[in-house]
Amino acid sequence: MNNSSFNTLNPSICSQVVSTTLTAVISFVSISAFVGNILVTAAFLMNATLRTSPNYFIVNMAVSDLFSALTIWPLYATEGMLSRKQLIDEPVATVFCKLGQYSRCVSQIVSTVSLVGIVVERFMAIVHPFQVKSLTKRLRAVLLTLTWIISLLLGIPYIPFSKIVHQGQQIFCRLSWGERERSIYVSVGFVLFYCVPLSTIVVLYSRIMRCLKRSRPTADEVQERNTIRNRQQNMAVMKVFISIVIVFFLSWTPLCVFLLLKLVFPPVYSNDSCLLFSGLFFYLFPSLGTAINPVILFTSSTNFSKALKEMFKCSTLNPCCKCGRTSPETDVIELVGDIIPIERD
Repeated sequence: MNNSSFNTLNPSICSQVVSTTLTAVISFVSISAFVGNILVTAAFLMNATLRTSPNYFIVNMAVSDLFSALTIWPLYATEGMLSRKQLIDEPVATVFCKLGQYSRCVSQIVSTVSLVGIVVERFMAIVHPFQVKSLTKRLRAVLLTLTWIISLLLGIPYIPFSKIVHQGQQIFCRLSWGERERSIYVSVGFVLFYCVPLSTIVVLYSRIMRCLKRSRPTADEVQERNTIRNRQQNMAVMKVFISIVIVFFLSWTPLCVFLLLKLVFPPVYSNDSCLLFSGLFFYLFPSLGTAINPVILFTSSTNFSKALKEMFKCSTLNPCCKCGRTSPETDVIELVGDIIPIERD
């Protein structure tokens, strides 16, 4: 679904302050996303208590966001957005154009499918708890593998068809397709990787929350305490998950709307002489999601926060120490013990 704008830049009315500010903000966000997702991945790998089913999908997103963060600024520099000169020349510009477009597509699809994987896993664990032990590992392995296979395959068109296009003084990285082919590709991508995942997440999330709220007390006091504890943990997990979902779809919605409106009402952005819409919707907003997710994890998850502190402590005081030796503790991202079925009416 990625596609850059391709209006003609009018340098005479484009403020250098706007160009410098947007470039600085995008650079800061991409660096923050790279560092944050590196820390999430490292904490997961170094701390055994974090290796739960939801966290596998979360780290899968973090890995995909790393690729996006690595290529977002080179792609931005290749197009020379909001500036009067091309910052990267040929043939390097073409390489960055192809890899940048491809990585953005792969990252978006991997993140989308990973979010669906999280809600499916939670749905099985909470709504169908007796099936989770036999399905979770297999389902997780299949979904994690499919996220990358599907994404890598669907992103292939960006490699041969992404090209550098010169229009006046502006340089663009765009798909060298006709309007009809581009319209079909954008429309299908919007339905498959925006509408369908969002609808699936909303439906399953509603079922999960309804199941949690309908749970009723049991006669056994010990089982009742365990049920209440597990219900609270599940509610906390879903709150963190829905925060990540909201951030993800809010960050990509502007670009989706931008592309769809360009297809239906092309004159709407004909006056975007400084390409400000393109800079915001194509570069800044999608990058914000990749930078905010690590913040959500490290501020909302006690275990992720502890793992981060322990990781820095290990690297500072004793580089050879082993992380993750402590026993698992209750946390919003980690459920401990056997899954206790939640009784429903």
